[in-house]
Amino acid sequence: MEESYDREMRDGVRFSWNHWPCNKVSAARVVVPVGCMYTPLKEIENMPLVNYAAIQCSKCTTVLNPFCQVDFRYKTWICTSCANKNNFPQHYAQHISE
Repeated sequence: MEESYDREMRDGVRFSWNHWPCNKVSAARVVVPVGCMYTPLKEIENMPLVNYAAIQCSKCTTVLNPFCQVDFRYKTWICTSCANKNNFPQHYAQHISE
């Protein structure tokens, strides 16, 4: 039990279970719904920070993230929320590559 509290303190994530059921009978007896509580604003020690503002979609203000498609040739990216094609700012486009 202490290990799950340590993970929550380290990562900011709490699950509604401590371990997966090991067989079908145990899985059928589970009455707790599967769930996860994520704390995105949790301060994490030694987290590397970037020294520039986040790049946002011009249409819906979603932030550029690892799931966005990036076109390195034309220095654009496609928003995962609204599928809007966005240009990278000039200072950012100069330094990106595959």
